[in-house]
Amino acid sequence: MVRADWDVYLNGRKLIYRKQPCAPADVLAKLVLRVFPADPGVFSIILKWPSYDNFSFYFDQRGFWLDDQCIASVQLPDYDINRIRVGQWLSAENRTLWDAEFSPGRGG
Repeated sequence: MVRADWDVYLNGRKLIYRKQPCAPADVLAKLVLRVFPADPGVFSIILKWPSYDNFSFYFDQRGFWLDDQCIASVQLPDYDINRIRVGQWLSAENRTLWDAEFSPGRGG
């Protein structure tokens, strides 16, 4: 689990973002999710950059409200993951609100 402005949990191949309490303003910025494979060869040799899969999204695309909580989830790819970067990006101000990185371990 990662604790930041949002709590982020890894449950098998699913990554879950949770914020409590949560207000409508908390879900306006894009939720960042970048997955870095353990084997860079997962990507085509033609593709030199980026070296990660970008699964970033807006809350209304993958999230829901449960009482005073905001919850969103993303299914992760099947390849072995080296590290995961999460956060929140406010494009209107071109700035990061928060970010964190963790390694789920081989096969995680």
